[in-house]
Amino acid sequence: MATKHFDYICDRIAAAHSKANALAKGLGHPGLAGEITELALAECIRPFLTHSFHCGTGKVIDTGQRISDQIDLVIYHRKSVPPILVSPELGLFPIESVRYAFEIKSKITASEIKDSLKKFRSIRRLKAQAIGAARQPVSGNWNPTNVIFAFNSDIAGSEIERYVKYDPATPPLCTVLCVLQKGYWAFAGVKDNWYGIESAKEKAKYVEFASFITGLMNSLAADEALAYPFCPGAYVNIDSA
Repeated sequence: MATKHFDYICDRIAAAHSKANALAKGLGHPGLAGEITELALAECIRPFLTHSFHCGTGKVIDTGQRISDQIDLVIYHRKSVPPILVSPELGLFPIESVRYAFEIKSKITASEIKDSLKKFRSIRRLKAQAIGAARQPVSGNWNPTNVIFAFNSDIAGSEIERYVKYDPATPPLCTVLCVLQKGYWAFAGVKDNWYGIESAKEKAKYVEFASFITGLMNSLAADEALAYPFCPGAYVNIDSA
């Protein structure tokens, strides 16, 4: 029997899926349709964020003045360094604060996968800064969990098999793929392999989204207990002014 939490999660995404499809249908404006789906997903995710984490949209930056492409949805924390917010949800997010980066698609296609990989590649080029053993700033790689989330698909076959054709690297640029009523997959770095579920094999509708939210909540809850050694003043860099 499904739990109340499971029903709550599935009810939220079912309503968002229906609303996104209804509003996007016949608009004739891909940009507006995209914004609708982004808002719909953010509203589904926000209730499951833990205390330190927030949702936003914008670009990711580092202390070397590098900047990513526009990212549909960012889950970030404010423990170490705040973002530069233009509005309550739009801003520039220091790479050290970004936990998840989403590309959200009304309908996933081969072209949309390629577009997402371009965006994630721009994040991968950024360098995070931490405090080393000698209390001196050191640069390194911090890769947020990159997610492709789609409300619909243009194929009937396996989504993960199609994705791997475009990104066969280990680790891949995207490490979580969720397509409503198709499936949910995550890349396990320990075993260097994808695992997940195909929705068609499950009885419960939107079980793939419930699985995704479970993984999200587990990750954020674990991160709440971690310290993020970082010197946010590096973004101001007064010496270079």
